[in-house]
Amino acid sequence: MNNNYFKDTNFLVKSAAIAALYAVLTLVVPMPQYGPIQFRFSEILVLLVFYNKKYIPGLLLGCAIANIFSPMAWFDVIFGTLSSYIAFRLMRKTDNIFIASLFPVIMTSVPALGTYFILDNSTSFIMMLASFMASEFVMVSIIGIIIFKIIEKNSFLINFIKEF
Repeated sequence: MNNNYFKDTNFLVKSAAIAALYAVLTLVVPMPQYGPIQFRFSEILVLLVFYNKKYIPGLLLGCAIANIFSPMAWFDVIFGTLSSYIAFRLMRKTDNIFIASLFPVIMTSVPALGTYFILDNSTSFIMMLASFMASEFVMVSIIGIIIFKIIEKNSFLINFIKEF
């Protein structure tokens, strides 16, 4: 990421808006957001990275803010945000939205590792990992892709997303 982006007021305002949107969607949409089953509607926004890497800082900030309210706040802020960052970097290396959507699904294993180390229980880890990955797959790889495929049909919207 070019450091000149952070000197651009327009970029900073847009990133703040994306961060706020992610955090608000996580906190106000009445779905399970924390715990073993997480259907974060806000996770659909991670597909924005597929279209433009400039969404990364805003999404990372939004993820960190949302994770402050988690029962495992310190762990989720650090490792949830880190796993998102790694997923975003991997997403930028593919030109297929479905494959890109799988990286956040795979990277949900990082926070799930906390269950193994905190609870010291491999059965809990496997169950937590499976539920994290399944819910992320539903939100990003199914619902998210459907929404973005619809958006791609509208040239104004997709150009707006790509131009950031």
